Order: sequence, then C-alpha cells, then structure tokens
Amino acid sequence: MVSRIFFWLVCVSVVTTFVQAQPVGLGFYDNLSELPCVYSNVESYYLSSYDRTGGNDDGFRGTYSQLYVDEAGEHIIFEEDGPGCVYNFWFTGTGRDLHWGKLKFYFDGEKKPRIECQAKEFFGGQYRPFVYPLVTHSFISSGGFSCSAPIPFAKKLKISTEKTCGFYNVYYQLYRNVKVESWRKGQNYSGLINLFQRCSSNPKAITEKIEVVSKPIVLGTAGRGGRPETNLLSVDQGGTIQYIRINPLYAPNKYSLNHIHLRISYDRESAPSIDVPIGPFFGSGLGEADVRSLFVGMSTSGTYYCYFPMPFRKAIRISLQNRSHDAGGEFFCEIGYTKTFMPAKDGGVTGYFGARYNKAWPITEKSDYKLFDYRGRGAVVGQVMTVEPVKPDRKRWWEGDMRIYIDGEKKPRFHGTGHEDEYQGGWSTFWLTNPYSLPLFGQPKTEGLIDVFGQVNGSTTAYRFWPGKIHFKNSILISTEHGNHNDTPANYSSLVYYYYVRE
Repeated sequence: MVSRIFFWLVCVSVVTTFVQAQPVGLGFYDNLSELPCVYSNVESYYLSSYDRTGGNDDGFRGTYSQLYVDEAGEHIIFEEDGPGCVYNFWFTGTGRDLHWGKLKFYFDGEKKPRIECQAKEFFGGQYRPFVYPLVTHSFISSGGFSCSAPIPFAKKLKISTEKTCGFYNVYYQLYRNVKVESWRKGQNYSGLINLFQRCSSNPKAITEKIEVVSKPIVLGTAGRGGRPETNLLSVDQGGTIQYIRINPLYAPNKYSLNHIHLRISYDRESAPSIDVPIGPFFGSGLGEADVRSLFVGMSTSGTYYCYFPMPFRKAIRISLQNRSHDAGGEFFCEIGYTKTFMPAKDGGVTGYFGARYNKAWPITEKSDYKLFDYRGRGAVVGQVMTVEPVKPDRKRWWEGDMRIYIDGEKKPRFHGTGHEDEYQGGWSTFWLTNPYSLPLFGQPKTEGLIDVFGQVNGSTTAYRFWPGKIHFKNSILISTEHGNHNDTPANYSSLVYYYYVRE
C-alpha cells in the first residue's frame, strides 16, 4: 500500500509534463508490434475478494466482496485515483445469472454513473458497446462472467454493485506522467472486437516487408547419440521475429509435445535463452488441444502459431530438439521475420522475448508452487499452467490462490481466489467439465475426469494473458498455492511469457 501511495503522489505532483508510456486501453491493442517495449511509468494491480485472514472465505459469505458500503447502500468493489485503466474484471454466481442487481461505474468524481445496468444484461452482451467477445457469461467461460473491454479513467474510477457480489477480481494499471482520457458513452470497440474474432491470424500491424523461411523437418529419436536437433532459422543480423508456425505431420501425443523443445538463441549467445517444450509454449500442457488465443494457439488438425514479436540485435537461431526416446516425427515449419531491430520508444526500452518452463512432479512442500522467479527488469505477458492430480481422491487443489510479488514487496500485489477464478471460470466441477478457449484466457483441455463423492476431479491446462503487461523493475515472483494452505499434492507445470531488459 505504501508503494502505491507513493506512486500516486508522484503521479499527481507532475501535471504538465507528459512522457511516452505504454499505450493505454485500446491503444495497447492498436500497437501490439510494440509489445517488447518495457516502461518505468506503469504499474499493474489485482484486486479480489480473497480471504484476508488466510482462510478460504473468498466470496462464499461476502465478507470481502466489497471495499465498503457507501451512504447510498452501494457495495464499492473498486476505487482508485487515476490516471489508470481497468483491463479485466470477473465475477461468478451460483447459477446461469448474477443475482446481485446493478453494476455501476462512476468516473472522475461524477455523482451520476456513466455505466449503469443489470449485471445479467451486461455480461449477456445486451448493454452496448459491451458485447461478445468483449464480455462472456458462465456458459462461455465455464462458470465465470468476464469483461475484457479496457475501461480507462483520467482522475478517478469507482465501481459498485447493488448487492453483495460474492467472488470477484479486477486487473488494472496505474500510470505516471501520462494523459489518459476517461471512458465515454459511444466508446468504439469495433476494432478490438474484430481483433478478438480473428484470433489465429497475426494481430500486429506490420508495414515492413516480412521475410519468410519455410521447410519440412524430421526429428530423430533421442538415444545414446544425444538429443537430435534441427535448425529452423539462422539469421546473422538484427531484426524481429514476427511469427512462428509449425504443423505436425503426424499425431503427436502429450508425451511428445512435452519432450520436443523449442530453442531460441539471441545474438550468438552460447546457451539458448528459450528452451521450452512446444506443447505448453503453444498453449496446452496436456497434449494437442484447440487453443485459439490472441498470441499463441494450436489445433488438433492443423497449425500451431505464435505471434509474439521477438527482437534481436545481432543474430538469432531457432531450432527444435527431441528429448524423448520416441521418434520425433515430421513437421512443416514457417517463420516470418523483419530485418529491423525494433527501436526503443521515448520513455521505454526494447526487451527480448523470453519463455520460462517449470515443473514440480509432484509439489508436496507446504509452500507455493513457483511458476516464475526472475531477477532483473522486464514485463510478464502471460502464463500457461497445467495441473494433474497424483490420485483421483486428492482433489481441491484448485482452491490454491495465485500470488504475484513485484520488486521484492513482502505482500503480494496480486492475490487470487482459486485456479478456476484466475483463469476466468468458476465452480470446479462445472469448470473442469466444460473446456473453453478465448482470446485472453482459457482452459482448452481437461482429461481423466472422475466423480469423487459428487465433485469432479481430473487434469487441466489453462492460460491467461495480461493486457498492458505486468511490469517489474527488479524482480517478480509468480506463485500459487496447491490446495487451501498448500495441503494438496499434485503435478504442476507451467510456462510464463515475458520480455526482459539486458542491462
């Protein structure tokens, strides 16, 4: 709290000098080619109904389902001074609809809300301009009611619910020395709707000529001779990878996709900066699934894609390596790149793309599973997490809360309410039995589902992307409980996408 207050005091102390910062709101999606830019004047936050006592009353009783109740009887769930932007907010209910009444948004100290409607109308796409796929209800995101339409605010934003809402979370950003225009009626989201609807195509606007290298490859079997590796691309000059597409020309299983690694080396480094299994990298740790997100995806009958821009100053080498004793199989691969290293924007610095894989099979310690523990400067873009129960009766691992610590803060900046909530679903049995894949979040595959005394247990893989990126100056730790109070052993694996600054 102290750091946030200091951040805001600096914000309001400078009222006339504005510097270039990461594009805000719709501007972020208009400039996805600038995704590698890392800025120092943006901070990300996460507000949720998690149990402040450390228990599991994350919304069941409504104890922490509001910041306070105002004099008009409205339940205030969000209140921040700007400039800032809410990128995503989520609720869950006990059935098809939310039964807590009206949702209201008050901007810049105004007494009358600019946004006011019944919750079920809002998430049902009946309150324009908030329509699908910007908003989703529980039959789309499997138990969750989510809004991914960015809502910027210049001076202040207050959000209220008519009655106690139960479980909720809000992901938002605050900015320093940035001029932000507040959301207004008639806000045009048509460009973002179009972007979300054409997932699997390149979301970046690229004016420079794209050089394309395509080739079929066959990976050998790992054995006494080592780990067979096949080069996909080698470039000995600066540039930016714009996309990677691979198409398996065989039927890969889960084991294969977790033992064939994508390896990327920048600027003639001796060891690759990226060395990760291709299944999680393209969105699924449980083998092939239909993943159709904005940045990565895969198909059970076609191409896997990655559209993260990957700048390199001097050179780049991209390869696939087979680490299994099964035949690696045949692939058709295509990589597109431009010959210009993306220049830094004013107030920012160009980062290198990274992907970090981790696993604990199983995690049994009475401590959080760590998805990502990094020292340095950069920004996290998203994550993929896979959980496989050690035994059918060892359930409720999903009660574990996500926690993200930034720049050595003792208290997590992000504190969630459980796995299904953080990936925008809700209610474990409904969530596990209804996979989904959406532009910024999804649970594309589950397997081994079994009813354990009226509650379904099984394996899942889920992903989430953070618009605007989660910036950090010195360090970041992304972790999650496994079960309430880390009391449930399970096999966890994860992959985190990020950009990092080479000092």
